[in-house]
Amino acid sequence: MVFKIADYSLCLPIRDVLKVVSFTTEISREMKTMGLVQLGKHSIKVWDLHQQLGDGSLPHLSPNQRFLVIIRPRDSELWGIFVDDLPNLVELPQDMMRPIPKSYRQSSVLEMISHAAVIPNEASTQKIFLLDLQQVGALTP
Repeated sequence: MVFKIADYSLCLPIRDVLKVVSFTTEISREMKTMGLVQLGKHSIKVWDLHQQLGDGSLPHLSPNQRFLVIIRPRDSELWGIFVDDLPNLVELPQDMMRPIPKSYRQSSVLEMISHAAVIPNEASTQKIFLLDLQQVGALTP
């Protein structure tokens, strides 16, 4: 599953995505104050990639930020990632994904990415970065 945050195209294996839900003003208000959202009987910790990959601020109420991708890293509690647009399902062959060496994963952006793929398009190339769910699991207390 591929989605865009700031200027980055990020992906997760579909097996790690539990659900994608629509964004609401109520979810946004909770996110800003607690870093948690409540969906039904589930409390979901928000992994704020907008803050880490963008300008350092939480996303504002924008019509472009309408979806929450719900994941469960390493069988821990539920995590959510707010995304700018509806994610796309893209088949990326395993051999296209290149590991990022640990020595390069010291910056705040690269520490959350384990692999990258470069997809040639007609006009340009697209770089897609695989999020490291082990890193998300390390963020849990």
